[in-house]
Amino acid sequence: MKLLIAAVCCALLLTAGSGAQAKPDLVELYAEAVRTADTDELNRLLAPNYWHISANGHIQDKEHFIAAIKAGKMVIKTLHIRNVRASMVGKTIVVTGNGIMQGTSEPPLPEGLMRYTLVLGDNDGRQQVVLFQATPVVPSTDCKDGNCALR
Repeated sequence: MKLLIAAVCCALLLTAGSGAQAKPDLVELYAEAVRTADTDELNRLLAPNYWHISANGHIQDKEHFIAAIKAGKMVIKTLHIRNVRASMVGKTIVVTGNGIMQGTSEPPLPEGLMRYTLVLGDNDGRQQVVLFQATPVVPSTDCKDGNCALR
């Protein structure tokens, strides 16, 4: 099943019309590491200059983001990213999608349908996540195609 999910993510990224050359599973690996609080994997996946912008607007750098997860101050139970679209400029890839997020955090997080933006960068030949941002959105018929109104 995980292989099928990785294949679908790969197809979505590669058919986004951008010619993006990112590791196709980087977005799913990131989401899985956040869901499972795998701080070792996050340390590997996140660029040294990583920024995390939570759905509540709280901004953390890599060190503080990983520390919050490790200390249980941020617990993400659900983080699904679908309707993935990618665009590439040089060796930088911007990925956007939407999906459901549920979890707890200090300060509190909104839950439900989110618009996700990730920036993936090349760090000496290795793709890493440079930025993650979650924005709460309103469910609508257009949202299934990725066009969601902000909450």
